[in-house]
Amino acid sequence: MSEFENTDFPQYESDPESLEVLYATAWLLTVRAVLKLLSLPPYASNTVMLRHQQTVINELSKIFNDLRVGTVKTVPLLITEAYTEGVKYSREALGNAAQGDQLTITNKTKMEKMIADTQSDLLKATHNTEENVKKLVRATVAKEMSSTGGRTLKYSNMSKRVQDSLKKKMLLEGIEDANKAIVDKAGRTWKLKTYSSMAVKTKMNSAYMSAIQDEALANGSDLAIISTKPDTVDACKNYEGMIISLNGLTAGYKTYAELKASKNIFHPNCGHFCRPVSSEAMIPPAYWKKHKQQMDKLNS
Repeated sequence: MSEFENTDFPQYESDPESLEVLYATAWLLTVRAVLKLLSLPPYASNTVMLRHQQTVINELSKIFNDLRVGTVKTVPLLITEAYTEGVKYSREALGNAAQGDQLTITNKTKMEKMIADTQSDLLKATHNTEENVKKLVRATVAKEMSSTGGRTLKYSNMSKRVQDSLKKKMLLEGIEDANKAIVDKAGRTWKLKTYSSMAVKTKMNSAYMSAIQDEALANGSDLAIISTKPDTVDACKNYEGMIISLNGLTAGYKTYAELKASKNIFHPNCGHFCRPVSSEAMIPPAYWKKHKQQMDKLNS
């Protein structure tokens, strides 16, 4: 019985939903906290305004601290799940299913580094957003204080309503602008929830693939076949079914690191993985045919 009758291509789907809920909830609480600036007394003195500002700042500190605590607790669970699944799949594909998903010391060391890197990325993004929001709060109160010059102003009910409406609109726009976690190398600005979801999904996929690479190396194997996804529409489609070298140990094949660096496949949010094989002899003719087609297209 061939390896390909024992197990099929990976169907792993990273799902950082628990972290997405954590960040979505934190941002909702953040918006509510900032909007409390609108509840200032109608004719507040500068002292009252500063006291109100500090109350909002303290609430924001608690929200973001809770988010950090939740991140530190959740990330290890997600990365561990992804890496363990990769170990299990790789062992099944290479005929070592009896080993199960127990991790070696090498596995654990690699996984712990990925957890630490992921937490570091997310905590940096969280810190950036927290600072942006607090800066907005301070700027809003400072502007309000400077507009009165320290004097108590009186407005008619109608003008007061118009003023409050404009303040709310400007404050909401300010909150949206403050929701900046990371500006990437391409100059794109990522919102906190979007960035955290993308980053964790990417890290989970990387953990899964790292486990496959590590297990193949431990097994003395190096070749793998890139999986196929029916709904693929981007450049990844040009690499589906290609036979590659997982760890760069076999001459004549594109390596995983090389293809990942090209950003045409194995990019952030990419759902493609690799099926390790023990040797060239174990690869059926149909897969060699597909590999040749893809290489011909790539070389042309």
